[in-house]
Amino acid sequence: MIEAHRFSDIGKGLEGQVLNYLQENGQEATFSHLLTVAEENAKWAHFLGLDEEAAYDAGLLHDISVVIPDEERLAFHKERHLDILKAERHLPMLLHQQQSAVLAQEVFQVTNPAILSAIGCHTTLKEGASTFDCCLFLADKIKWDRGTIPPYLDEVMPLMHQKDLKKAAWLYLDWLFNNDIQVIHPWALAALKELRPQVVTK
Repeated sequence: MIEAHRFSDIGKGLEGQVLNYLQENGQEATFSHLLTVAEENAKWAHFLGLDEEAAYDAGLLHDISVVIPDEERLAFHKERHLDILKAERHLPMLLHQQQSAVLAQEVFQVTNPAILSAIGCHTTLKEGASTFDCCLFLADKIKWDRGTIPPYLDEVMPLMHQKDLKKAAWLYLDWLFNNDIQVIHPWALAALKELRPQVVTK
């Protein structure tokens, strides 16, 4: 099991700390995705009038739990007495969003609730998601790490420029449920249902 530890080198900056942490755990290949999402999230945060620095940090830490092997994710959650949903037991990788928020707190001492919330739902989104939550959720989908152009990008980007993040998030979730879903996570389903009325009434 990954042992969380605190960084004492405060002069290194968050990027250096994240890279060092990934290197220590043999996951430095993930750094480029984290950096790309951090920059994308900060860009949209600036455009939307959100906290740009917080958005950058959220992006930089959103997948930090890559250091936890999938076969250890259930144990990680159980050790911290955190609830595990049926979908997460079936596909433990779904726990990575919450576990990234845990490591952001335990390892990087993040206390900003907006950052922790956004990290904690960046894969599935959730009911009652804030604009800050949606911003990271969408930045991660715009800059997904599959090495291809996202098939929904041409529809999502105009909505981003219109500052309609709710509709953009619904559009992605609708695509997900119709094309790319492995396990239905209750948070994603709740977000899809919550956002749909806001879309069809516009």
